[in-house]
Amino acid sequence: MLQLKLQKMKRMKMNKQFIILIAFVLSSFIFGCHRVRKNIPDSMVTGQTTIAADEALLPVMNAEIDVFQSMYNFATVNCKFVSEYDAINLLLQEQIRLALVTRPLNQKELKFFQNKDIHAESILLAYDAIAVIVPSGNSTKVLSMSQIGQILSGTIVEWEQISNSGKKGHIRLIFDAESSGIIRSLNDSLHLNQKISGDIIFAGSNEKVIESVAADPEAIGFVGYNWLSENDNLKVQDLLKEVTLIAVSKEPGAEGTKCYQPTIASLFNLEYPLIRKIYAIYTDPAASLARGFLAHLTSEKGRKIIYRMGLKPENDFQRLIKINKDY
Repeated sequence: MLQLKLQKMKRMKMNKQFIILIAFVLSSFIFGCHRVRKNIPDSMVTGQTTIAADEALLPVMNAEIDVFQSMYNFATVNCKFVSEYDAINLLLQEQIRLALVTRPLNQKELKFFQNKDIHAESILLAYDAIAVIVPSGNSTKVLSMSQIGQILSGTIVEWEQISNSGKKGHIRLIFDAESSGIIRSLNDSLHLNQKISGDIIFAGSNEKVIESVAADPEAIGFVGYNWLSENDNLKVQDLLKEVTLIAVSKEPGAEGTKCYQPTIASLFNLEYPLIRKIYAIYTDPAASLARGFLAHLTSEKGRKIIYRMGLKPENDFQRLIKINKDY
């Protein structure tokens, strides 16, 4: 009996030692992994970087970042989604080295970087558009560039002034932010000389612009088409049930084939009047992770993501199809 008890105590001691050994091995492995991760060198495909992007480009940029980080497990790209104005200011303050916006650097900004011996590049990546939206209850289907200009300049202020709107009341303009790249693009496209006026609301983001327009019968909103272009996205499909995409014509009273909604086709053919360009502005010559992410954006994979998101990449990728004739 005593011998059995001693054998049992011996087995328990051995089991305890074995458990301690396993725990030690596992802890060494875990902490060893953490030491390895901390020592990951910065390169074009490893490390961590912070970039900035116009908030209007959030959907396409998140898609690009997700794919890039899935390809390179030791790369982390943190993106600040801000206004176009703020994104470029972060570059000028040298807080970031890569910004995604809808205009290239101007001469004053280029000279600023030249004085610091920094070679700044503005690389054209893709084509987005400004989508004009109204609530689904508004029967307006088409607006001319002239009418949009009159709405934005305060010449047209009532829905009754627009035929076929089926609405009465004051027109309420909804934008994302006062320093919005969308406002700048509209000023440039319509030659408004910074004179947008009227009953204006700044919703804070493109997503909130869409929500605000859907909830306000008197509203007309202006958003990056990027937010509504991914047709396979269920959330986008739900949003398009609440708002109507306005077709835009270059000429007053134009109808039929002369009016275009923003679509992948009207972007590829450059037919939609309110198309705008997406630029990557880069200020770092080093082989950094920011440059690696830029290389991804300009690669075939990066361009395919742009295309899948319903936008037009600057350099179209080609699909080669081989047809076998068995007769």
